Amino acid sequence: MAVGAVVHGLSPSVFTTLFEPQVRLAICARPDLLRNGAEAAPADFSAACDGRWIEPSGPAPDWLLDDIQRLGEILSRVTGVETWRARFETVQTRACPRFHQDAIAARLIVTYDGPGTEWAFESEVADDLDARRAETRARIRRLHPGEIAVLKGTAPGWEPWPDFPAVLHRSPPASRQTPRRVLTLDAV
Repeated sequence: MAVGAVVHGLSPSVFTTLFEPQVRLAICARPDLLRNGAEAAPADFSAACDGRWIEPSGPAPDWLLDDIQRLGEILSRVTGVETWRARFETVQTRACPRFHQDAIAARLIVTYDGPGTEWAFESEVADDLDARRAETRARIRRLHPGEIAVLKGTAPGWEPWPDFPAVLHRSPPASRQTPRRVLTLDAV
């Protein structure tokens, strides 16, 4: 049994903890693929999977399509839904500046390059969703490039239990000088 709302692991088996109601975020550590010999990431694209085939919107290297397939299988096992959509993009602005929970069952996020997604417990952020106060900023945690994170959303059946802390997330700062290459997968 998982102990808290956030669980870290070294293998994808960590995602089985998401079946426990108190777990809101599961993180699997792995190497950063772009810094470990993978060819450069492609231009932005999206992809959809109907449970059998991935349909990318444009060309992508095999290593990335293979990674998306593996990540999609993880998301499917967690949500019980075989269809999902993926979005791989270069982000040069803070896309989601406020801490929030997504209004979906679950979202998988991987940062391939640049600053990783930021997260905090709802009680640590309180009414400072923009993290303007220093004490709020001191409590923010950040995913590392390459780490796989699955966050539960607020879709019916996935809402946080009242006695357990909710986990919020947001995009970190990004710019032309420090862009992010990020992949998100959502069950559909």
